[in-house]
Amino acid sequence: MINDLKKMMMKAKLERDTLKGNLLSTLIAEAVMVGKNDGNRETTEAETLNVIKKFLKNVNENIKLLDEIGKDKSDALREKEILESLLPKQLSEEELYAKIVEIVATLPDKSPRQMGVVMAALKKDFDGQYDGKAASSLVKKALGN
Repeated sequence: MINDLKKMMMKAKLERDTLKGNLLSTLIAEAVMVGKNDGNRETTEAETLNVIKKFLKNVNENIKLLDEIGKDKSDALREKEILESLLPKQLSEEELYAKIVEIVATLPDKSPRQMGVVMAALKKDFDGQYDGKAASSLVKKALGN
């Protein structure tokens, strides 16, 4: 994934898209450091996705602050759009609930004690494609909690 990001960054720089080029450059640097700081290894795709999510969270906070003080937020909105395009397609709440119901249907015990089992199965098959808080409440609902 980092190689793909590097290609995107080079394309953005060739197109003189400074905002996108700088954003991707910073993102790549931070993602690479994750692996380097953990035994001088390659950064995994999951770790890269976590860095992208962290950047997205920060951009959302910046947008909120810019809104509160009445400043131009067009660059921040563009950064948000770029970062969101790098993430896997997110499951809608209905799609997520349908997946959870499928997982619960395979369990012999459908009690709230199975929360961890369902969350683990969800993470295994759909990691990065859903909001964790939403998934947690939907799993509770599916397990009759």
